[in-house]
Amino acid sequence: MKEPWKKDTNERYLDMVKSVVNLSSASLLLPVFFARNFIDIPKETPLISVFGCSIYIAWILLGLSILSGLFYQYLSAKWLRIAWGKPAGILWSKNTPESIVENTMEWCLWICIAYFMLGIGATLYFFISYSVG
Repeated sequence: MKEPWKKDTNERYLDMVKSVVNLSSASLLLPVFFARNFIDIPKETPLISVFGCSIYIAWILLGLSILSGLFYQYLSAKWLRIAWGKPAGILWSKNTPESIVENTMEWCLWICIAYFMLGIGATLYFFISYSVG
């Protein structure tokens, strides 16, 4: 590898994406936990009758954040291969240029972060606007 600092930088970004994926995964359970423990929704009441559209939107956004983060990790492995001078292709491509891999990684990174933040925002919106009865 000609520029070893690139590998270190990639590892830092990869660690950040892994953190966002972990937070997104944990955030999928937050509405259930908070609804039962902080809003005091009885265990007999099905949560489907309590949760509004914003919770389902949050779950979709958090799921997309996880998928984007996983795709980033896949791209990171491909980029590392290219950085070592070996051919690597994205999905069905046999030899993808480094610039395309890097641009796709950049998009996946920001999509992962943006969907995570929007998912948390939709969850918070539900709990702020929730009213009993």
